[in-house]
Amino acid sequence: MRFGEFRNTEAINPTFRRIRELGLEQNIFELDTYGFTVVPPDKVAERAFFERIRSTVLRLCGERTGVDFALDRNGATGHYEVQPQRDGQFLLYYLLMADRVFEEWIVNPTLYTLIDYLMHGQHQLSSLTSFVKWRGTRESMGLHSDSPPDRDGRLPACSDVANAAYCLTDYTLENGAIAMVPGSHTYCRQPQPGEGEGDAVPVEAEAGSLIVWHGNTWHGAYEKKTDGLRLNVTSYHCHRRLKTQEAYQWRVTQEMVDRNPPEFARLVGADDQMGWDERGPDFSRLMKYGSPQMKKRFLGRRAKRDRDAA
Repeated sequence: MRFGEFRNTEAINPTFRRIRELGLEQNIFELDTYGFTVVPPDKVAERAFFERIRSTVLRLCGERTGVDFALDRNGATGHYEVQPQRDGQFLLYYLLMADRVFEEWIVNPTLYTLIDYLMHGQHQLSSLTSFVKWRGTRESMGLHSDSPPDRDGRLPACSDVANAAYCLTDYTLENGAIAMVPGSHTYCRQPQPGEGEGDAVPVEAEAGSLIVWHGNTWHGAYEKKTDGLRLNVTSYHCHRRLKTQEAYQWRVTQEMVDRNPPEFARLVGADDQMGWDERGPDFSRLMKYGSPQMKKRFLGRRAKRDRDAA
């Protein structure tokens, strides 16, 4: 019997095959069981890519703040005005448009495959940011779930959103690691204030690792007690039916789409016909950039409509 070839699971067969090719079976088990996983550097990216993306983030820190940044020194906000800002931390937003290295990152095979698994092939990039953190105090871990709740406050069991942090520095408890509550993705709700902090664990990982978590998983961060920076690139994804945090659909250039693999176009909504004007929807976007499964479904519906009209 050959798993990954069943006709009834045509849409997810390619993801299954990529998981096996990349040796990510253990990470899938951890995602399902605990709600998060850590992928070691050798399964994420080459060292040269890691150095390039880290140096780019440091350069952007300097450009946006007017302050010179180095890994072994604490940061400062300088003249950078962005919300939210806390003691010892700020965010760099809209990284996809800042440098081509981030285009390469969002189609990284390991990142793409794990997010694809969590979201059953229905994901789009919602935001690409960097959490720039240095020594500072925290009143609490700030535990929360990334999933937007329904009107009754409940969350669906499926992962409507998914998140991933590419660690650009070592993550340790003293260095302000991410806090996770194992298994909390199954609760399908947001935590109450202070709830879960006694069950949280620090997610410790060496620089170059990738931390991926289910959208329901309760997580936050520990206080950074060491000098120097804690850096990451955070890739936040959402289901195609949800609104993205950052605007990509009409701002990504044709040049960006053309120089990247087909997955890139779908991540940034190039295949999304929604958001039309008086001319109505442009379905050619779907046929040009959509996944093979989406094209097949669209053509099947159109063929049935034509048969019914005949």
